[in-house]
Amino acid sequence: MADWRIEFDLVDKSIAAEGTIQRTARFSQRRWRRDEFPPRNVEYIEIQRTVPAGELGKFKRFLGNNPENIEFSPISEETARYATAILGRDVSSYRLATLPGAPTNSMYICVKNEGGYSQFHFGAGEASIITTVDRIESAPNNSLILIEEIENGLHPVATKLLTEYLMNVSRRKRHQVLFTTHSQVAVDVLPPEAVWACINSRTFNGHLTVESLRAVVGQIPDKLAIFVEDDFVIDWLKDAIGRFSPDIVETTNIYRGGGYPNVLNVARYHNENPSIELPALCLIDGDVNDGVTNIELPDYARFIPGGTPESVVYSYIHENSERLSAIIRQRALLTAFSQDRIVEEITSVHNAALDPHVLFERLAERFNFHSELTLRKAFINIFNEENEKFWEETISFLRRMHPDANAT
Repeated sequence: MADWRIEFDLVDKSIAAEGTIQRTARFSQRRWRRDEFPPRNVEYIEIQRTVPAGELGKFKRFLGNNPENIEFSPISEETARYATAILGRDVSSYRLATLPGAPTNSMYICVKNEGGYSQFHFGAGEASIITTVDRIESAPNNSLILIEEIENGLHPVATKLLTEYLMNVSRRKRHQVLFTTHSQVAVDVLPPEAVWACINSRTFNGHLTVESLRAVVGQIPDKLAIFVEDDFVIDWLKDAIGRFSPDIVETTNIYRGGGYPNVLNVARYHNENPSIELPALCLIDGDVNDGVTNIELPDYARFIPGGTPESVVYSYIHENSERLSAIIRQRALLTAFSQDRIVEEITSVHNAALDPHVLFERLAERFNFHSELTLRKAFINIFNEENEKFWEETISFLRRMHPDANAT
């Protein structure tokens, strides 16, 4: 870390009612030198929280200890409430056991009418959730919460619920929460601006997937990687390639790179990495190219024709819904509904002028919460079947850049 220098802004209204406070930390002469920092509580929730109690030395003093020498206190109402929501079972009867003279040496126990059990018998996930929530709820407002590998020891559902809890507590108690993860479940819960990926010492902001990160660093053996903005475009483009250029399907993979311009930055980094021979292309949603802003793209990037992808597909189906009603009914598995009802609901959702990103979600609700994914794929399939010309330029671009297609 020789000669490292970090500059950042702090918010502390007691020191500066308006604006921020600039501070610097630097590593010189083999030690960190920092400007005077305002005090702030930090909770570091380490990976050790998931190690079974029987394997941690700090709990050994509880073994064989007379219960009369142990102090018991209930967990807080907030801890019980949120831990219960994440674990899916009531933890209000849990207690914190503490050894006298060692307030930091404590463990959780479950008290029941017929007996109970201690943290020595907890699952790793159960202990992790209760410990994490209790420490966060006990921390003073405006604390910095640092959590290692949030998903460690947890079921994917618990990982999702814990991430949602962290978003809740950051607003409720004004905490700043930073956590590391390898879990796509945790990433998907967060808004794009809250997700940062580190790739070979460079950072990218936005909804990158774990799979797309592997492609960026060359860990996936395809012949061509395509980065797009979201899952809808992945489905749309996969169907188009399979339909209009089937010979490159097996050696082409499509990844979500987040919104513009992040998706372009990810593709650029991939292509500038000298250790990766796999070429990467970038397809950007047409609504970014509004005709007003002059955006120049590199030779490995193109705009998808039209506007917002969801709107392009949905509007076409809406405009032709009467003609296509029978095939929509079949491919979207809407056999429980009449063709007239299908046309009516498609038109109703279209006329509501909704955010295009929720069109299929709203349509699914109209059909008694039918599968949104099924509707989306059916609309995509029908659109592509009827609009080969729409994809001509894009498919031609992909084939020019694909090593195998180019060779043939």
